[in-house]
Amino acid sequence: MLWQQLMSPRHFVHVGQESNLIIRDDYDTIICSTLFRRLQDKAQVFPLDDDDYVRTRLTHSLEVSAIGKRLGTQVFRRLRDANMDSWFSHHTEKDFADVLLCAGLVHDIGNPPFGHFGEYAIREWFQNKLGSMYLGSRKVSEILTEWQQEDLLHFEGNAQSLRLLSKTPYLGSRIGFNLSFAVLSSIMKYPISSIELKHQNPRGYRKMGYHYAESELFRSMDEDMGLNGCRHPLSYLLEAADDIAYRTSDLEDAMVKKVISLQQILEEFERQRILLAEHNTPSHRMVLQHMEKLTELYQEEKLNHRRKAELTAVQRWNQYLQSVMVQDATDSFVNHYEELMQGTLRGDLFDGTASGYIIEIISELSDKCIYSNSIKTMPELFGRRVIHSLLDQFMPAAILFDTDEPATFIDRRTIDTVSDFYKSMYYSESAGKSEGDRLYLRILMITDYISGMTDNYAKRLYQDLYV
Repeated sequence: MLWQQLMSPRHFVHVGQESNLIIRDDYDTIICSTLFRRLQDKAQVFPLDDDDYVRTRLTHSLEVSAIGKRLGTQVFRRLRDANMDSWFSHHTEKDFADVLLCAGLVHDIGNPPFGHFGEYAIREWFQNKLGSMYLGSRKVSEILTEWQQEDLLHFEGNAQSLRLLSKTPYLGSRIGFNLSFAVLSSIMKYPISSIELKHQNPRGYRKMGYHYAESELFRSMDEDMGLNGCRHPLSYLLEAADDIAYRTSDLEDAMVKKVISLQQILEEFERQRILLAEHNTPSHRMVLQHMEKLTELYQEEKLNHRRKAELTAVQRWNQYLQSVMVQDATDSFVNHYEELMQGTLRGDLFDGTASGYIIEIISELSDKCIYSNSIKTMPELFGRRVIHSLLDQFMPAAILFDTDEPATFIDRRTIDTVSDFYKSMYYSESAGKSEGDRLYLRILMITDYISGMTDNYAKRLYQDLYV
């Protein structure tokens, strides 16, 4: 791979093809968009939460963006100073880091309401209902291709992000946000389709990265940037930024919600310390040092008689840990540079590092104490009911929409409530397409509509319809 291709400023649609297109850079386009603003009412960890302290998808995305920019700046300087490629001598660190700045803002823009649980709920609904859906006398599953069905059965927020960014009407334009290929590729953690995921997945990806509907866009990006089906190197830095942001912040937010205490964290660290004592590698010694740092900070806060000494200690430890993780990710990117540029790196940038071990420890602690806590799971289970009920209401009407099949008065009124925003996406995409493709796009119209909802909008709509 070559940086002059990887940092392609190309867009899917050339500016000037639509006279009403306002020329903006990627950052301005994202910041001024409705979809970005909606992230303020989408859950990061705790759905439908009244506490304005805990993170939302918006504040999480801002943190990922800031960390991504920091990572990009450090990596650029290291690669430039090491003369790794002539591209770095002819460009600025801003050119490099701004891609991650923008990618961080939109990496979660396709996530449905109620966090990752919303993704599970949509997948579950299709797994239960797709086989029993009909268009007239024919089963929907017999009309759709295998690829199209796999897209629905494996609904994924990452793939939905690419879809919304490339298809959602923006400022009157039908070409979507039209972000640069460099930004769009950086958010693709899994450059694989759902059908390849099922039948041909030599790299062992766990999720799909794009829909059948965006296959032309994916091919254009892949060819233009010379990726040859591999991940964009910057996607590894964005992945690291995401890990850094949520692994550290989830503990802090959980403490504010009284879901976990400092004592529980320290007890887990003590358990891990005993296990790590059996090893004597530099990485394991660094892990012990990082865990001990939290105890030191807490003792310092107590000694100074500070209010909320436990929470403040965790906040300070998070800042310390973020710096450690940024450095580890930077070192790893430089050390694995050739593998990244050849598309042969397996795993992520934290594999085998002290930060990687810390992330594993935090992940285990979070699974045990945070993600299974009823304060989190009860709203999620309610969210599942909301999403299933909305799909029950809207999907049968959407299947009949824009066909010669007779639709009931209720079906017509149901479609009337779907935002014109998403109906215009459907009309734009479906023009000239086959019956099967149009059916597939009508189904996506509803998943687009529901995944674009905020937590509270989905809750209100559910209550308006069913309560």
